[in-house]
Amino acid sequence: MREVDVPRHELDPLGQSPIHFDALVREDPDEGVFVFRKEIRHTDPGVADQRVTARWPHHLPGELVIGLTGQAGTIALHRKGLIQPGWRGHGVRIDDARFSASVLLGETVYVEAKLHRARKLGESLHVRVAFRMWKLGAAGDEIETYRSVQDAIFFPGE
Repeated sequence: MREVDVPRHELDPLGQSPIHFDALVREDPDEGVFVFRKEIRHTDPGVADQRVTARWPHHLPGELVIGLTGQAGTIALHRKGLIQPGWRGHGVRIDDARFSASVLLGETVYVEAKLHRARKLGESLHVRVAFRMWKLGAAGDEIETYRSVQDAIFFPGE
């Protein structure tokens, strides 16, 4: 896996909606593995609208987690050369999703997308991608925050 620093403005044209990652930071296109970095901000979708309490502060909301997996999968497929600009996709199944720790406002989360399978059926591309998210603890240790395996279908643009 090689270190890269592909900023948001270079990733944004690859997405179906504005990209929320700060950067793509590691990749191994041959192995189909891509790692993204995202700091949680008050301006992120769903964060400001949260009803916080002393025991449940602003954090990365579940709907943004799912949005990030979709964006990571889309960018990964572009970087691997499996889809082209203008392609659109949608998730069809999430298996074994586990939210194991929250990511609080100001913390950084890392999102790994690992392509398990990709096959063409007609003009569409059917994929299965494993996702893993983590943040770093005070001692620099990885604290897993989310994991899942997801299926999606992509279609060429117009």
